[in-house]
Amino acid sequence: MRTALLPLLFACACGTAGERTLEASVYGEEFIEEGIPAAIFSDGWSVTFDKFLVSVGDLTVSGAPLGDEGAPHQIFDLAQPSDGAGFSVAIDTVDVQDEEAGYVIGPSNDPVAGNASDEDVALMKDGGYSIHVAGTATRGAESLTFIWSFTTRTIYARCALQGSSAVQLTIHGDHLFYDDLFSETPNVAFDLIAGADDGDGEITADDLAAVDITTQERYQVGDLTQITDLWSFIEQQTASLGHINGEGHCEARRDD
Repeated sequence: MRTALLPLLFACACGTAGERTLEASVYGEEFIEEGIPAAIFSDGWSVTFDKFLVSVGDLTVSGAPLGDEGAPHQIFDLAQPSDGAGFSVAIDTVDVQDEEAGYVIGPSNDPVAGNASDEDVALMKDGGYSIHVAGTATRGAESLTFIWSFTTRTIYARCALQGSSAVQLTIHGDHLFYDDLFSETPNVAFDLIAGADDGDGEITADDLAAVDITTQERYQVGDLTQITDLWSFIEQQTASLGHINGEGHCEARRDD
């Protein structure tokens, strides 16, 4: 599985080692709450999300739990508006020793609602999902929908705390549409995804799995040569969604 340093968003209480009261939240930024505009895409598409469900848990600071130890994963719908505040995950006083934090986005056998509905919690639990997104892509008169569910589990570790009382898990929805797994300057693109549509106007996982990416100039996979189709490519890209307090860094490792 891929291990890479990924920008993550955390803010911790300040400076030196010792006890700090930290407030953790999760936030999908404007791209998830309001949509990704055409100016961001290299091929003129835009995307809006009706749902963006994530299963978040196992928050730690200095290797110790942030919040109740063994607390269940929480399900959040990041497409709901938050006025830039995100949604509360935990508040706790912890002994900060090494300025490192971590968390997991992964399936759970017994998740609870963060801000998600009971129906959405049941969907995530019953499907064994870590991430579930539903949205619409448009370009001019073209319009396509997508509903994608992922069972991946990603551990975000060694997240560098930056000296604040907040711990923000920032989820970057535009990374689902990156066209390279390792480039520092990938395109945000939708043309190849749009071309997977089988004619019914809805792009499914099966549609994407039928697209061979091995002949593509873009959609590079580095040494992950087992990734040969577009669904597997996007599935791998989910590991890059998690960040800490803007552009802080974490090590991201898939563990599924």
